Amino acid sequence: MIHPIYDDPLLWLRPFPTEPRNLLEKHWHEIAISFIFYQVLYYLSAPVCAYVFGSHYTLDISKKQRINFDIHVVALVQSIISILLTLPLFRDPMWKEDPIFGHTPFSNLVSALTAGYFIWDSIVCIQHFKMFGLGFLLHAFAALYVFMISFKPFCQPWIPAYLIFELSTPFVNINWFVARLPEGYVSTKFTVINGLLLMFTFFSVRIVWGLYAVVQTFADYWPVRDQVSGWLALPIFALNLLLDFLNMYWFYKMVLIAKKKFKKSRSNDEELKKSK
Repeated sequence: MIHPIYDDPLLWLRPFPTEPRNLLEKHWHEIAISFIFYQVLYYLSAPVCAYVFGSHYTLDISKKQRINFDIHVVALVQSIISILLTLPLFRDPMWKEDPIFGHTPFSNLVSALTAGYFIWDSIVCIQHFKMFGLGFLLHAFAALYVFMISFKPFCQPWIPAYLIFELSTPFVNINWFVARLPEGYVSTKFTVINGLLLMFTFFSVRIVWGLYAVVQTFADYWPVRDQVSGWLALPIFALNLLLDFLNMYWFYKMVLIAKKKFKKSRSNDEELKKSK
């Protein structure tokens, strides 16, 4: 008997096949639903941004910048959804009972919804490669590969350990918006608090916890390595390590930006004191 919290409320929406042969066939429609949801959200982001940011969005910035605003709205919503979906999975009994091959209908649902987003994200990164660059494209591809492989099933109980990375993403996106809004649009106090929360959560969940999760996942995999093809498992761990190094690089850039802003702020304060 599956506990209701680990059931899949969208399973009945699958139009076909009636008798799926594997998890991907069983949940493909949820991947499609997720992709369509984020594409519709992207289209709706423009009027939302126009309403929230007013003339700064509609008149002051270029079309390319407006597209970037819209994409970050989608990323912000996705991160909040991911956090909410992740929380129940931390109590999933499969994490202890069968961390490599275990799965529940709900963990399949979370994998499908997340895969749908990363399909959308991959397409966006390809369409706007000049805007986002190789790092974001590799991140999208790596994440998509990991979540698609989870339908084997493989390491699905470990999904919350990696999706919890999204805990820092709302602060990342808020920081991105603040940096592109006119000076004074958002209070300095709010900006500083958000920046501190961003750096704390990013370092905690993406770097410290991220490295720990990779090591622990590998420790769970090692005793059953003879039951899993190396061609399946090794790319997963390699990609997760790649994502960890990307996160370290991005955190390094955050520190540099924070130091630059701090020096600028201190310089402005000194000039203000001299003028008095």
